Amino acid sequence: MKNNPIFLFTAAILAAISGCTAEPGPAEGIKTTYSCSKIINSPANAAKESILVRVSEAGAEINSALDELGAKSFCRAIPGNGENKEKLAKYGLDKWFIVSLPEGCDLDRAAKILSGHSNVSAVQFNTKFIRASDCRSWQYLPQIQTKSTDAGGNTFSDPFFKDQWHYINKGDRAVAPTAKEGADINIKDAWRLCAGDPAITVAIIDEAVQWNHPDLSGNMWTNTAEIPDNGIDDDGNGYIDDIYGINCVKGIGALSWDADGSSGHGTHVAGIVSAINGNNTGVCGIAGGTGNNDGVRLMSCQIFDGPDGGDAVSSARAFCYAADNHADIAQCSFGYSGGAFISDSGYNTASDGYYSIESCAMEYFMSEGGSGIVDGGLIIFAAGNEGYGMAAYPGAYKGCISVTSVASDGLPAYYTNYGPGCDIAAPGGEYYTGGQSNEKAAILSTMPTRPLPVYDESGSIIGTSATDYGYMQGTSMACPNISGIAALGLSYAKKIGKQYTRDEFLSMLLSATNGIDALLTGSKITLTGNSIGEMQLMPLRGKIGTGTIDAWKLLMNIEGTPVLTAIVGESQNLSLNEYFGGDSDRLTYTSVEISGPDMESMGLKAKPEIRYGKLHIEPTRTGSGKVTVKALVGGDSLDGTDAPSAIGVTRTISVIARNVRNNNGGWL
Repeated sequence: MKNNPIFLFTAAILAAISGCTAEPGPAEGIKTTYSCSKIINSPANAAKESILVRVSEAGAEINSALDELGAKSFCRAIPGNGENKEKLAKYGLDKWFIVSLPEGCDLDRAAKILSGHSNVSAVQFNTKFIRASDCRSWQYLPQIQTKSTDAGGNTFSDPFFKDQWHYINKGDRAVAPTAKEGADINIKDAWRLCAGDPAITVAIIDEAVQWNHPDLSGNMWTNTAEIPDNGIDDDGNGYIDDIYGINCVKGIGALSWDADGSSGHGTHVAGIVSAINGNNTGVCGIAGGTGNNDGVRLMSCQIFDGPDGGDAVSSARAFCYAADNHADIAQCSFGYSGGAFISDSGYNTASDGYYSIESCAMEYFMSEGGSGIVDGGLIIFAAGNEGYGMAAYPGAYKGCISVTSVASDGLPAYYTNYGPGCDIAAPGGEYYTGGQSNEKAAILSTMPTRPLPVYDESGSIIGTSATDYGYMQGTSMACPNISGIAALGLSYAKKIGKQYTRDEFLSMLLSATNGIDALLTGSKITLTGNSIGEMQLMPLRGKIGTGTIDAWKLLMNIEGTPVLTAIVGESQNLSLNEYFGGDSDRLTYTSVEISGPDMESMGLKAKPEIRYGKLHIEPTRTGSGKVTVKALVGGDSLDGTDAPSAIGVTRTISVIARNVRNNNGGWL
C-alpha cells in the first residue's frame, strides 16, 4: 500500500494441500501431483536454494534422498545445545532440518523425493516473505531544540520529544488540520510511576536494529555469555558473536542493519519501544527509562537482510532465540497480506498431524519465553495495511495480539485492516489526515545514522531513507506502541512485585483502552483510493479492537486500581458506587486528597470534592491522576463516646480525563 511501511508475507504461502494433489499456487499457477500427503504448503514464492524437512525421529538419516538431490548441506533448522535441547524436542523443533539445494534444483522434484523417504514425516517449502511496501520514510527536520517537560514535573531532556504527538497529542494543527487533543497513548502520567526496567526485554523481529545508534545503544540487550568479536561461539548456542541478537537469515551473530536493500524499518520500530529517555538526544521511547540505564532492553532478531531472508526458517529461528534468551515480548511488524488466510485452521496448515515450523516456533515462544513476570512470552503483530476487513495472519492467530492503527485525529487510519482478529488500536500515523499531506502526522522515531537506498518493486532506486530520526506510518508503527506499553506494564509489575499468567496480563492489556466506537460516525477526510476524499467510519464500528491503548490505564490495571473517566471541559459528578457500594451517596465522606502533579496533569483549578455523595471534578485538559477518598461506614464519627463508632474506609481512585468516555461509562 502506498506510503505505508509494513512488511507483508506473501499471500501464497502455507496453502493447504489435500490428498496427493497440490493446490494451484496463486502467484504462479503451479499444478503438481505429489507422491504423498507429507507436503505442508505450496512452492509459490519459496526460496529456490533450500527446503525444510521434518524427520520422524531426531537424528534419523535420509542420506539416500539427499544423495539423489545432490544436496549441498543438511543441518538443523534451529540450533540446539544442552540448555534448550529438551525444550526444542517438546515442540518437535529438534526434528526440523534445512536442506541446501544445488543451483537450479526443481523444488517440486525435491519435495517429491524428500517426501518419499520413510524417515521424513513432513516437507515444507521455505517460503519467502515479501515487502509489499515502498518502505518510505520522511526526514525529521528539527526546528528549535528545546527541553521537554511533562505535565507531572518529570523532565526528559530529549529535544525531539515535543514532536512525538503519539505520546502527548495537544491537537496541534501543525500536525494535522483535524488533530485531536488526547488522541495519544497517555504516557506522560504513566512515566511518573515507571519508565522501564532493564530486566524486561523486547525482541525486535524485523530488519536489524542499529545497535550503535546514539539513542538506542544504551538500551540494547547484550549477551554477556559471549565475548565480542573473537570469532568463537563462547556460549555454545550455535551462533558466533551474538552480542545484540542474531542474523536469523545467515544463522550468525553479526547484524547487518545497513545491508543494501534495507530501509531502517527495524531501527524505527525499536525507537518507539525503547529509545533512551533523558539523554539530551533525539526522541523518547515508551519504555526507554529515565536516563539512568533503566530502560527496557532491545534484542535484535534480524529476519530481513537486504533482499535476502524473510523466510519461514528465519522467523522460526527468531522466535526460538528470543525465547531461549528470556525475551518477554516478540515485536512483529510484519504479516501475510490481508485475506491470505481466513481462519486459524487454514493458517496452521498441517500434514499427517505435523504443523509448520513457524507455528511450532511461535508456540515455543508463547510457552517458554519471558523473564518470569508472566509465565510465557507475548507476541504482538501488526494487523496489516490493506484496509482489509480482517486482521492479517499470523497476528490473527490464537494467542497473538493484532494491532490496528489510528491517526492523530483519534480515528482509524485509512490503510488499517479491521474486523475479525483485530484486538486493539494504537497510533500508527497517517500522512493525509484531514486532507493535508504532512509527514508530521506520521510517527517520529529513530532511523539509521546513514542514508540507505530505497528500491521500488522493480529494483530501481527511488530515493534514500531518512537519517538519524524520521517519520514512518503504518500498523508497523502502531504495533511497537503496544509492545512498548506492554513492556512498561511488565516493568511496573516487577516494580510492585506482581506476577501473572499470560491470560491475566493479556486481559489487563486489552482492557486498558479508551473507547473509539462512539467516534465512528459520519466520515473523515483522508486518502481514499488514489485521491483525497471522505472515508466512511460507520463500517469500522466494533472492528478496531477493544479501543485505543492507554498506558496509564494499564498501570492502574496492574495496580488493581479501578479507573473512572471524566470528560474534559465538563463540570461533573461521578458515581462512587463501584468503590464504596451501591449506596455510596448515603455515606459520610471525610476527605478528598489529590497531589499537586495530579491536579496539574488534568488541569484542575480546584480540588475534587464530594457533592450529593458523588465525586465532583472539572478537568480542563487531558491527563490522569489518583484521588484518595475517605468515608465512614456504620456511623457518623470514629469517636464512639456517645454512639457506636464508625469504620473508616479509604479508597484510591484513578481518574482519567479524556475527550470521550467509553460506552460503558468509563469503567473497566
